[in-house]
Amino acid sequence: MMAWDFRIRIRFGPVVKGVCFAAVMVCLVADASVFGVEVIKMGTLATEGSAWAQVFQDMDAELRERSGGQLQFRFYFGRDEDDLVDLVKSRRLDAVSLTSVGLGQILPEFFIFQMPLLFSSYGELDAVQGYLRPRFTRLFEAAGYAFMGWGELGFIYLFSKDPIRTQTDLQKTRFWVRVGDPIARAFAAASGGEAVFLPLERVLPALADGEVRTVYTSPLACIAYQWQTQVRYMTDLRLAAGVGATLVHLGRLNRLTEAHRQLLRTVMSRHHQQLSVRIREQNETAVQVLLKQDVQQVSVPHLEMKKWQQAAEQVQEQFLGRFYKRQLLDDIRSMINRAH
Repeated sequence: MMAWDFRIRIRFGPVVKGVCFAAVMVCLVADASVFGVEVIKMGTLATEGSAWAQVFQDMDAELRERSGGQLQFRFYFGRDEDDLVDLVKSRRLDAVSLTSVGLGQILPEFFIFQMPLLFSSYGELDAVQGYLRPRFTRLFEAAGYAFMGWGELGFIYLFSKDPIRTQTDLQKTRFWVRVGDPIARAFAAASGGEAVFLPLERVLPALADGEVRTVYTSPLACIAYQWQTQVRYMTDLRLAAGVGATLVHLGRLNRLTEAHRQLLRTVMSRHHQQLSVRIREQNETAVQVLLKQDVQQVSVPHLEMKKWQQAAEQVQEQFLGRFYKRQLLDDIRSMINRAH
């Protein structure tokens, strides 16, 4: 809402006073579009000042410039993902940038990207994303959303207070599981670890008081959430691919002019491509920062990898028929094998 300072001394008759008062109230409550500006309200899990937020703000700056200020974003940073899903479904937000946990609540098939040890390289991930984008674009549109670009967290690792090398080590720890993340819940159960279910904002204090001893995230996000201040070890195992996407509600998109719709798609697509490149580079840098801050990398012994893989495949098979069909999982596995 635009801020206005109305200091009006009315010395007219009752009818004129009423007209003036009504005009003032219209100005105070009017949506920005009344003044010729289209504002896209977008919520994200990313915290203000983070690498993700910087890309979104660059995206907004280009959109404002190319539209002459007529099309712009209003961001809501650091929001709970469950809340974001509810807000976009109820049309209180126009757009959301979500991880696969939130996206899976809208389109269950998207949980395929949460599967542990399914992807081991960016080459594999890029191949599968290219293959699945037309499918997900179509399915999200059927659900009422425009798919505007892939999100990127980087590969997910275990960060812990004690070294985690084996499944036995994981069984001895208190393993954080994000509320609303059925895949992490299943992996913890398959591994035999003690799961502690907490929302994202409760993780840092839980690490500080020892309620949680092991967490999972990307190196860059670990620093963004300040978890590196409470952990000592990073298990050198790409546990999962951190994938997300940005959606715009079709109802809001269709209220724009054709020119603005095309501009929004173009700008968002380009910046989401840049986002993937930037986040991957910054995750590499984040690992070096973590090592300098006395976080030690620990390796999984070769003979233990089979146990980790067995637990991961158990989870992959567990959700067949619930979130995705056998054919989709088999297609992705085949594509990954061809990418080698």
